[in-house]
Amino acid sequence: MNADVHALTGAYVLDAVSDDERQVFERHLGDCDACRQEVAELRETASRLGAAVATTPPPRLKASVMAQIREVRQVPPEAPVVPLRRPASPWALRLSAAAAAVLLVVSGVLGVLLVNAENAQQEVDTQAAAIAEIVRAGDAQVLNQGDASTGRMTALMSPSTNQMLLLTDDLPPAPSGHDYQAWKIGEKIASAGLIVPAAGRASLAVDGIDAARQVGITIEPTGGSDQPTTDPIMVFEVA
Repeated sequence: MNADVHALTGAYVLDAVSDDERQVFERHLGDCDACRQEVAELRETASRLGAAVATTPPPRLKASVMAQIREVRQVPPEAPVVPLRRPASPWALRLSAAAAAVLLVVSGVLGVLLVNAENAQQEVDTQAAAIAEIVRAGDAQVLNQGDASTGRMTALMSPSTNQMLLLTDDLPPAPSGHDYQAWKIGEKIASAGLIVPAAGRASLAVDGIDAARQVGITIEPTGGSDQPTTDPIMVFEVA
């Protein structure tokens, strides 16, 4: 099987393939479990992050846009259109797919930070800086955990920057008298902070992941615990 076919997962999810590529890749999906799983995970991430930043436009917006369309003349392109050329290396395609997934996560993170009015400006600035550092590092990974019963969470992680950013848009409230708490799990277990959802949305920056094998989420008594008192409801593999 041509390695290029495996590298089309990200472009396929983003509907950025030609009709011929779509036919070839969809035939390939019937035989490749790894690609089916990757496509499902990317679609789930895109769907959740789209929901995280979705807002209802005001009723007057459509009328305003339609009125402006009638008055604005379309400007022709200033330069000739140059067809895009397909990268020669399958690694370039794989990198593009990873970059697309990272951009989806970053968009969702920024949306959560902006709509969560309880975030202090300093916290927003800190997390925005963490996003920028992770993306610039070039080794960002997207991890998904959870299900409909526990709520779902996405992690944006960069081993080289020693950081992970946890994001959720559908985490149910913790049981009465309890909080969600994140843990760095390695030779020792250390608290990474509390996760307090507002209308299902929450985010938490986790530093110092190099000393951990996993980052886990547990349900603890209000205010958190010194050590986990319950089994994790979600676990992200760090190494």
